[in-house]
Amino acid sequence: MEVGRHSKERLEELSQHTSDLQTPTVQRHGDMIMKFTLHIIPKAQMRARHSTKNGFHRTHKHPQQEIEEGNLCALLQPYRPAQPLEGPLVLKVAAFLPVPMSWSGKRISQAEMGLTKPICKPDLDNLVKNLKDCLTTTSFWNDDKQVVSLIADKRYNDGQGPRWEVEITPAAEAKE
Repeated sequence: MEVGRHSKERLEELSQHTSDLQTPTVQRHGDMIMKFTLHIIPKAQMRARHSTKNGFHRTHKHPQQEIEEGNLCALLQPYRPAQPLEGPLVLKVAAFLPVPMSWSGKRISQAEMGLTKPICKPDLDNLVKNLKDCLTTTSFWNDDKQVVSLIADKRYNDGQGPRWEVEITPAAEAKE
């Protein structure tokens, strides 16, 4: 398996491997709203790595980042629209993180009820960056610059497991 760009074969392989984990449940209202849940632990975008070899500088992704992106892209495949979405879009995202196992039972229950918010790493902007890159890779849209409004939330698992909840809608009043 090559670490690097996501090939169609690699995405199909991961999609078949992860198809047992979830069944697509896309809600569409006349192609106006796409809403789906991805049952995977939300991971943040890692910083780019830099190296010099034979006098040439190169920038690359960490191999673990490539694997995590591949897994997320594979889970996104069943939800992908037939054609990339056009025009300005609104992206609503909720990242549900696992509650630390080292916490007391009282603290865990408070987190699961939403009384405690995750003010720790990963940063919300890096979580969203990773998801947006994967949405672009899997052709949900032509470019993530189409996202003109972003509503994002970072929470602890509420008993339904770590996951991403994603909603994509057109931005009606936005003009170029």
